[in-house]
Amino acid sequence: KCDSEKLDIEIFPNRPDLLSGETLSRAIRNFIHHANATPNLDVKKGDIELIVDSELKEIRPVIIGAVVRGVNSGSSQIESDAFIKSLMDHQEKLHFALGRGRKRASIGVHDLSKIRAPFFVKAVTNDTQFTPLSMANEMSIKQILLEHPKGIEYAHLLSEFNRYPIIKDSNDEVASMPPIINGALTTITEDTTDILIDVTGLDDNAVESCVNIVAAALVERGGKIEQLEIKFPSENKIVPSMEPKVHEIENDY
Repeated sequence: KCDSEKLDIEIFPNRPDLLSGETLSRAIRNFIHHANATPNLDVKKGDIELIVDSELKEIRPVIIGAVVRGVNSGSSQIESDAFIKSLMDHQEKLHFALGRGRKRASIGVHDLSKIRAPFFVKAVTNDTQFTPLSMANEMSIKQILLEHPKGIEYAHLLSEFNRYPIIKDSNDEVASMPPIINGALTTITEDTTDILIDVTGLDDNAVESCVNIVAAALVERGGKIEQLEIKFPSENKIVPSMEPKVHEIENDY
């Protein structure tokens, strides 16, 4: 349906790239506004490193991310609040559509100005403490898994382990405990302009897709994508690539 007030679009499960207003507008504008399709996204080489501990191979083996700088969240408090809510909603839709309840992939977005590179992904014991999102005081990982709403909901994803993944900065501040909860320190606010995206999981395609889709959405908000160097014990990766994929079909079809 399309009239002067509303455009209704049905989105199928094979199009997770359409699950935000930003990515939907990117995909549709060449159809309804005769704009050129723009599959290429500019990516700048960055100098931020994410160093991954060897123990993560058994817990959360797939880890990539991106930096997006210069994001415009709006010109008023109302617009900024709407942007933040939509960003959180977008993550949860991707957690469902691609992440399979955060198992295959889980996303974290962080205010980059609150933390200092390089960043580290480590495996720690359950007595490690930090202040989780939506809380005012520090909690241990054990407490988070037993008492925090997100910990209770997703504790089963880490139930077979006795060590737990966290992302820390060079000042030993905790940014995230994937796939459970972000740290309160890096909460996105109306003043946030530079955003760090981390995605961890078990499936390479799901993790890569989540990074690319969230980064593409932030580009629609004026952001510029910057690459990270992910340092694994056995290899280094520069991510994201954001290269378009060509799909071939038969003319008859």
